[in-house]
Amino acid sequence: MRIWFNHWFSTAYHLINLIRDGNPDFRFVGSNKNEFAIYKRACDEWYREPEKISEDDYVDFCLNFCREHAINIFVPRRNLTAIAQRLADFENLNVKVLVGRDARLMKILDDKVATYEFISAGGLDEIIPTYRLAKNFSDFVTACDEIKTSTNRVCYKLARDEGALTFRVIDDSIENISALHNMPNMKVTRVAAEKILSRYDFKIPLIVMPYLNGREVSVDCLSTPQGNIVVPRFKTNGRFSEIKFDDEIISVAEKILSVLKLDVPINIQFRFDGEKFFLLEINPRMSGGLQLSCLGAGINIPDIAINHLLGVEKVWSRPEKNFCRVANIETPIILD
Repeated sequence: MRIWFNHWFSTAYHLINLIRDGNPDFRFVGSNKNEFAIYKRACDEWYREPEKISEDDYVDFCLNFCREHAINIFVPRRNLTAIAQRLADFENLNVKVLVGRDARLMKILDDKVATYEFISAGGLDEIIPTYRLAKNFSDFVTACDEIKTSTNRVCYKLARDEGALTFRVIDDSIENISALHNMPNMKVTRVAAEKILSRYDFKIPLIVMPYLNGREVSVDCLSTPQGNIVVPRFKTNGRFSEIKFDDEIISVAEKILSVLKLDVPINIQFRFDGEKFFLLEINPRMSGGLQLSCLGAGINIPDIAINHLLGVEKVWSRPEKNFCRVANIETPIILD
């Protein structure tokens, strides 16, 4: 069985090894725009991907790649929605793709505002944070003025974003001398934000919302015939994560799963504001930290998902412990 990971996060290194643990006969094919991507070391074959290419042309590239390299299973991340929209083309090649079959829903989940509207319509309005959609610079300035309070800083990001690349927090305190000893992060002053965004074309709108100051919870999920796998992973200072089977988090995640009706790995991100938590985003794919959830819960989610795709249902069970800590340790590897 030949399984292909296209342009992925570096942590695909761990996902590949998790699948290999349960399927030692699989042969793993990897590709990336970056020749030195770390998960190259976990692959049996490696190829370079085109860098600047339209979504349609990229899907054509993927179809040709599957054909030329006799791919049986495709695990995409790059241009996930565009691939979902042409899933039938891959099925015609007898290639199984780990992607949600509802292309309309995949497109909704690509857009943060559309996601909020969809989840709210599904009866989960209470977990949607206050937000404004800025379609131009004037909208952005107005949103910052309306949302800013004495207790909440304002943050913003593009409505279509991945990995929080465009996420910024407006915080004027970074100009104080006390900030000298703080690590650089995603904070900008209001003046700097306005200077940058005054030159932005807003082809992709911005979401502006209060900065939620509590802990972030990344929930790794998979719906199976045996039931829903839901593993809440509470993020800390970057050195470790806490796997905590919080009943309220699990209950809300289960409701979201019932609305989505997807049978692929899903990552749901929440953030606390005081005692209440709110939805940040939903990613219909394996998360960058999924290996931490798998280790802490003792459930091999990538293996279960791939075998489900092949028509094989693997048995799993929720761990007896409701809490454990998992160290975020990266294994040093010498690159060629």
